[in-house]
Amino acid sequence: MVWQDQGEYLAVKVTRHTKSKKTLYNNIELFRVNEQGIPVEMLDMKDAVMALAFEPRGSRFAMIHAENTSSTKVDVSFYDMMKQGEAITIKGKKGKMTSKLPEKHAELHKVETLEGRQCTGIFWSPAGSNIILASLGDAASGTLEFYNVDEKSLVIKEHYRANHVAWDPAGRTVATMVSQPLEGGHFKFAMDNGYILWSFQGKQLFQKSYEAFYQFLWRPRETLLDKQQVEDVKQNLKKYEKQFEKADKERQRKLYLEETKGKRLERAKFREIVARNKAIMAQRRAEHIALLDGFDSEDETNYVWREAQVETILSTKEELIM
Repeated sequence: MVWQDQGEYLAVKVTRHTKSKKTLYNNIELFRVNEQGIPVEMLDMKDAVMALAFEPRGSRFAMIHAENTSSTKVDVSFYDMMKQGEAITIKGKKGKMTSKLPEKHAELHKVETLEGRQCTGIFWSPAGSNIILASLGDAASGTLEFYNVDEKSLVIKEHYRANHVAWDPAGRTVATMVSQPLEGGHFKFAMDNGYILWSFQGKQLFQKSYEAFYQFLWRPRETLLDKQQVEDVKQNLKKYEKQFEKADKERQRKLYLEETKGKRLERAKFREIVARNKAIMAQRRAEHIALLDGFDSEDETNYVWREAQVETILSTKEELIM
């Protein structure tokens, strides 16, 4: 059984077998807990389902499935408990007019399937939209696929022998780790112990190794906004973009000024030397003119300007025409 983060949906995997008991298949029963009568929908799966996880504070869920549990290649399917209505096109005198999309309504539908993946676990970001398809365990490859469900973008990384994945509560950073059992005993992969911090986009931020490493936990953080407030922020996000961009530019400028502080000091010293030399030359100009019997070499009226054009033939080629 798998609950959605806010308790709105419950998924129950029911495993069945044929009369011969040699073939197993799954049914996924999906309950809409907040709706009247708690309606249930059935999702028939011919494949074996190895993992299922709901998107936090969302209506989507991801599922790992394959023909059998020993398959090296699996498929990852994404479903949504809510479906966005289609745009309505109205024909009028002025031509076709397309109205806004209707609101979402309760209907289970398949979003997409990623085929032929190497993963044993799925880990949604607490902020939603981003998910990690991880190949964890001793016999796994340690492949980490950072996938954005909204933008359909995929970044593939690797953490060799990783056996745990942990998102920070804000969904901005994720940790992958190689840890040994807390109970002790011999751990044959102790040389790989440690953790790596990644951004939600799959960029490696930090890495730390330990001789003995048992556990990694993020500090819980208070939820500052409720669901309605989060939706209001998303709708008015463009309104705040200018403020965010302005703050980012100011921060970048401060960083740039700090990084170029030494260069600017050297430039100021050089300009002081040039200004001092110009002042000395201006003071000695009268002496210079006197030594040249009154000729001022810096006065342009003492010169005659002529323009000359010089043509140069770079190459010639002769052809005999019959």
